[in-house]
Amino acid sequence: MPHITAEDGVDVFARDLGEGDPVVFLHGWPLNHRMFEYQYTYLLDEGFRCIGIDLRGYGESEKPYGDYSYDRFADDVRAVLDELDVDDATLAGFSMGGGTATRYMSRHDEARVDKLALLAPASPVITEKPDFPEGLDESDVNPLIEGARTDRAKMNADFAEMLFHTDQSDEMTDWIWSLGMEASGQATIASAETWRDADLRPDVDDITVPTKIYHGVHDEVTPIEITGEVLEEGIENAELIRFENSGHGLVADETETINEQLADFAG
Repeated sequence: MPHITAEDGVDVFARDLGEGDPVVFLHGWPLNHRMFEYQYTYLLDEGFRCIGIDLRGYGESEKPYGDYSYDRFADDVRAVLDELDVDDATLAGFSMGGGTATRYMSRHDEARVDKLALLAPASPVITEKPDFPEGLDESDVNPLIEGARTDRAKMNADFAEMLFHTDQSDEMTDWIWSLGMEASGQATIASAETWRDADLRPDVDDITVPTKIYHGVHDEVTPIEITGEVLEEGIENAELIRFENSGHGLVADETETINEQLADFAG
């Protein structure tokens, strides 16, 4: 059953592979579940069950015009976990998926999840707020949104180049670009506005499960100082793991290390 219908009638795609302890993956903006290909390969060989969800508007999920808030994404994740009868999962969210995971844990009272893995998360706050002057200026984010409105292909190419600290093949960045182009334009714009504007600090207070935060020290998209370090301080049972040779795209910058860390934590 690759598509699961949310309560508003939108079909959300989920790929469910393997058996064993479940790890549920939530992708980043503007990608889809296939960004975790090399995590699936490793974890499946290690005996885990891997569930990759395409958030609505992305990948193989339905792409309606409408709501792309963290509430909407979190409710879709709940629909998938309920339909697949997933329990005792490790919920692994990358970038925007980390923001979705943060909201899910609060909004759905940590249902069906007993461990949380946040990978370069767009959480809890990305841009400046009156009581959070450390955040990025909106002018750092708005060109991505404007690019999605005017030349999404060029914006996705530029964003793919921003992701990594280590050298990646041209074919890898082309593949990342292709994943971004599978999204709808409206979802790309609306969900970027979501992660730009969100303040998930109240949600962080509700997280009680063991949590690992995996973050590249060279991350220019969600800088570790305003995300990973803040989350480690705010979540009562959290540990920040610094990836010294990674930017935002730590799943490709340090693939072997993140795979081993996830297997150790989720096992």
